[in-house]
Amino acid sequence: MQTEIKEKKDRSDLKERLKMSSSSSSSCSPVCSGVRGAVWCSLLLSGLSSGLHQYHFVDQPKSWSAARLHCRQAFTDLATVDNMADMQRLVAAAGAGYQGKVWIGLIDRSHQWLWSLADRSFYGEKGWDFRRWMSGQPDLRRTHRQLCATVEGGRWYDYPCNKSHTFVCYNGTNTTDLTTISIQRYFFVNDSKSWWDAQAHCRRHHTDLASVRNETENSLIQQVVPSGQRAAIGLHRRTWDRWSDGTSSTFSHWADGHPQAVGPNCVASVIEGVHRGTWTENSCGSQFPFMCHNNKKQLFNIKLTALKPTVDLNQPDVTDAVLNLIEVGMKERGITRGFKTVWIKKLRENIFHRKDGRGN
Repeated sequence: MQTEIKEKKDRSDLKERLKMSSSSSSSCSPVCSGVRGAVWCSLLLSGLSSGLHQYHFVDQPKSWSAARLHCRQAFTDLATVDNMADMQRLVAAAGAGYQGKVWIGLIDRSHQWLWSLADRSFYGEKGWDFRRWMSGQPDLRRTHRQLCATVEGGRWYDYPCNKSHTFVCYNGTNTTDLTTISIQRYFFVNDSKSWWDAQAHCRRHHTDLASVRNETENSLIQQVVPSGQRAAIGLHRRTWDRWSDGTSSTFSHWADGHPQAVGPNCVASVIEGVHRGTWTENSCGSQFPFMCHNNKKQLFNIKLTALKPTVDLNQPDVTDAVLNLIEVGMKERGITRGFKTVWIKKLRENIFHRKDGRGN
């Protein structure tokens, strides 16, 4: 019981030690009142509110792949853009005198359609890549984040995955004497659902959404789909979902009319007075200057004024709390990923040192 009371008292003392000022000086004075005040000042002084990417303009026309190689060797990678603040700094990095296109790190691997049933051994040597698109398909603009496939009359059509459709499930666990390819393994579901809900239904009641490995299976599936209806199958893909450095893409700044349904897969930013950095898709072999980026690593000092003179700022729970507040401050300024905050100190020295009478 005494231990429990002591732990509660310790937690209460920590909360008291970390009381945060509700406002900070507009001029961001060197010593701020309270932990939160110190955090706000540190963020403003360090420039972290401007983002993590440092952009470097390379005025050497190269293909997208050659530009990426150059950036990986000299910096971090081709430019990643996470928000409009990044976009504005990227345009500024090209310089006031530049007008034209620059490669950035976004690419769409438009050939990489995937099956919901992902076990490659199920497809054999060529089944994974079997396709029967209708002429002119797929034809939807790639502003849709996710595209899926339906079948009608033996031909396939793309559609936005969030649109509701009837669908076809596949049951590969039937223990009867059915052959691997049999019409009894396919189940038409006359209930309109999004592709993701259809996938969940098929996985719950059968094996998965239907895959199509060859002409025979394509014909069998068409036999279970009522005439004149389109039904979803397991083929799907994401569009423009990865940057060259491997991070996921959630921000976009496309020029009007872009990206188009089909065509080139590499993105350039158009830097001129009218477009101000908007994006267009281009042939990856085109020769453009390019923009690289570095992930910013920044060191900065924090000055704290304790509300109680007896507070030991070097206690682990206090230093951890200060780091947490820094991360909160960064996220509130739109920096939500790709960063890590750590203390750097010399061996056998404290993180914080008391200020002497001379201000040192």
